[in-house]
Amino acid sequence: TYSVVPRVAAGEISPEKLIVIGEVAKEFNLYTKITGAQRVDLFGAHLNDLPKIWKKLIDHGFESGHAYGKSLRAVKSCVGNAWCRYGMDDSTTFAIELENRYKGIRSPHKLKGGVSACIRECAEARGKDFGVIAVEGGWNLYICGNGGANPKHAVLLAEQIDKETVFKYMDRFLMYYIRTAGPLVRTSTWLEKLDGGLDYLKEVIIHDRIGICETLEAEMAALVGTFECEWKQVLEKPRLMKRFNHFINSDEKDDTIEYVPLRDQKMPRPW
Repeated sequence: TYSVVPRVAAGEISPEKLIVIGEVAKEFNLYTKITGAQRVDLFGAHLNDLPKIWKKLIDHGFESGHAYGKSLRAVKSCVGNAWCRYGMDDSTTFAIELENRYKGIRSPHKLKGGVSACIRECAEARGKDFGVIAVEGGWNLYICGNGGANPKHAVLLAEQIDKETVFKYMDRFLMYYIRTAGPLVRTSTWLEKLDGGLDYLKEVIIHDRIGICETLEAEMAALVGTFECEWKQVLEKPRLMKRFNHFINSDEKDDTIEYVPLRDQKMPRPW
């Protein structure tokens, strides 16, 4: 079976969209779970149901979360100064802006981000490929962290900068990573192997030591401008829709898939 992961930027979702997810999950009998990336994942979909599921989601304003690609997965956020007395700035809005800017861009490996409204770090920004933390006087920008089997703490690239500067440095950082990292190399490993390490990266990204920042910004702007929801493309192209059948000569579902109860939901029967 297959998973369905719509984008929920920064984990912010309206009651209406929550209801849509619930209705889709109920109609197609899908297992649902809120994940660590602040998204609602739907599991157990039949192959030939995927276009129907995605049509319902897209018709109600959802788009692909790119859980299948080497690209940006999600930008996690805390609730920010709107709902927390410790919050120093609007982390949720900033996280949404970051996620919407870099969504869909293919990279050497998956990318994850986080935005925290204070140093208490509820969004775990320093455990991500890029992270931003609100401080007195602006934002601190961290890069090249990750969780996983070999967790790495992100390192400070710039401190007390405004949002415009964060985006400028982010454009340069991500584009430089995309251009120079090998396939399947996470940002933390890339930085470890980079000659000169963090000091050199600061020279390239902040001080334009090798004179490529304008080019990096232009290339990122071009990538941002080409975004399309890939599931929307599938629904608009009959030749792509043909891929979503269990059998080449039939529209029937695969009835060999068996499920067992799991609390109030279901899961595939263990092998």
